[in-house]
Amino acid sequence: MNKLYYIVCDDKETNVFEGRYQGRTRGEALKFLKQSLGRKTLNGLVFTITEIPVPLIREIVAEILAGGEGSNATPAANIVPLTRPEPEASPGRYDAFADAAEPEPTPAEATPPKAKESKPVKKVGNPGHGDEHWSQVRAHWEECRSVKQTAEHFGLSPNTLKTRIRREGWNK
Repeated sequence: MNKLYYIVCDDKETNVFEGRYQGRTRGEALKFLKQSLGRKTLNGLVFTITEIPVPLIREIVAEILAGGEGSNATPAANIVPLTRPEPEASPGRYDAFADAAEPEPTPAEATPPKAKESKPVKKVGNPGHGDEHWSQVRAHWEECRSVKQTAEHFGLSPNTLKTRIRREGWNK
């Protein structure tokens, strides 16, 4: 499907090229610009290739800045504010005599940035160190001495089992 691209190219302060190109990709529009200028590269030039025609963007921006009361008298698009007002933090006690329950976090605190969790959530069938499950796994492994069979029998990853064997020194 062909798209309409609007191309603007400047060399220092002078406009070298401004026009439209209809093609499938931005790369084709770039090649068209090089051919139109008769250059192999566009080094030293400032250019933009956009799918939406720049004059249309200028009209939309001018209408929004004018408050939608242009000569066309068309209603302006729904404008969403860029910033939202900060909700008021709920008052709470932060001293030694405060209740044991923590105060409700503010929306900014409720969604902390994604960071590496300190401890992963334990998987079902993969309990922590010293659990009864691992003593059964170890007993089975000592009988058959097969990582693959033991892992399949208990529904574990062979690599998990190998790590546990190495860490706890089951081979000794």
